[in-house]
Amino acid sequence: MKIPKTIKIGWRIYTIEFVEQWRDEKGELLDGFIDFTNHIIYINNSLNEDEQKVTFLHEVQHGIFYGQSHLEWGDNEELVGAVSEGRQLKSGNLKILIATDVAARGI
Repeated sequence: MKIPKTIKIGWRIYTIEFVEQWRDEKGELLDGFIDFTNHIIYINNSLNEDEQKVTFLHEVQHGIFYGQSHLEWGDNEELVGAVSEGRQLKSGNLKILIATDVAARGI
C-alpha cells in the first residue's frame, strides 16, 4: 500500500502531510495526528515505511469515528488501535481488519 496524498473520509477530504515532529499538548512526540478542523493527517516522517502505514490507518480510523459522530470512540486509543491494526482488545475479543486497499482508495 502506498500512502495517498489525499483521502476522502465520509464527505471530507484530508491531505496527508509528513512532518519532522508532532507533539501533543503534553509535549509527547506523536507518530501521527488528525486535524479535524483543517482536514490534515500528519505522519511523523522519521518512522519507517511500515510504521507510517500503520499510523496512516490509525489516523484514518480516528477520522471514520469522527465522521460518524462517535467522538467517544475516536478518543479511545485502545479501540482505534484495535480496529486500525487488527489487534485484539484487552477487554474483549473484537477483531476487525481494515483492508489497506480500501484505505488507499478513500473511505
